[in-house]
Amino acid sequence: MTQNDAFCSEMLSALHDANSILLCAHIFPDGDAIGSNLAMAHALRAMGKDVTVACSDPVPQSFRFLPGAETVVGPDALQGRRFDVGFAIDCSDLSRIGACAEAFSACPVTMQIDHHPTNPRYAQINVVDGDAPAAACVVRRALRAMNAPLTRDIARCLYCAISTDTGNFCFRGTTAETFRIMAELVEAGLPLAEDARLIHLMREEPHVKLLGRALVSLRRFADGKCACMRVTPEDYAFAGAKPEHCDRIVNYALNLPGVEMAYLADCGEKNVVKASLRAVAPWNVSVIAKQFGGGGHVLASGFRREGDWDEICAGIEEAMTRQLREKA
Repeated sequence: MTQNDAFCSEMLSALHDANSILLCAHIFPDGDAIGSNLAMAHALRAMGKDVTVACSDPVPQSFRFLPGAETVVGPDALQGRRFDVGFAIDCSDLSRIGACAEAFSACPVTMQIDHHPTNPRYAQINVVDGDAPAAACVVRRALRAMNAPLTRDIARCLYCAISTDTGNFCFRGTTAETFRIMAELVEAGLPLAEDARLIHLMREEPHVKLLGRALVSLRRFADGKCACMRVTPEDYAFAGAKPEHCDRIVNYALNLPGVEMAYLADCGEKNVVKASLRAVAPWNVSVIAKQFGGGGHVLASGFRREGDWDEICAGIEEAMTRQLREKA
């Protein structure tokens, strides 16, 4: 079952009947993944549920200030455990759950909340709104349907989730609902100035150093309408960086005057490219990501693919150039 506008009654019933619930965030978690799962965890624990939040990768340092972040466990902590419900939030497909997918799929009831239009509805119960700017907006609807009080801790988690996935309320998908939710969060005690600084202004030194190396690689193509950057294992070693430190670097390429599509090729792993694709309207990078086995949103997508770096990057550039040419 899929329902976009109202919280699914089947999901509410399953959560009500469950004692133990496994919440899953996606691999290489961002603010929406961490914030949305923690917000839901706080609400479910307040209802007396035994909740475990799991992620294949550690919580990025920049989000560890969120209440409850210290409770997120890795896949090893799920070994031998059984849960009544497996609940994935912000995971666009089953593979995005990573090493936690086995425990998720073993649950007698599986469900998900998501906002990616490419989501294949892999759970038994699916609440997917491809128009929502963040999974957290759908989570907020769920909390209302659950009659869950909007506490200060939940407000902080939802703010992190929504503000990061909307580009601090700058992205095209930001809606009136987004700001109505923000008003609720402020009324619930959100320390806006403090959390905004932690999320949007503070940068760890490895991120800044990795950004510097990426900017050196900046290159334009397709008559200057597209731009790209690359980071290599040598860049990671120089910066002392982790994959999480690549977050948002791609936007520096997209935000150049005249650029309409951009990508960042994260080549930190041997023979693997993690590509972040971005665009401005009316272009569609989700169809390009899909060609490489990925997905996401029209203006923000990505994929992870094994193979030769140069060949994969050439493929991205050919696809972007072709899209520009076909719609010219």
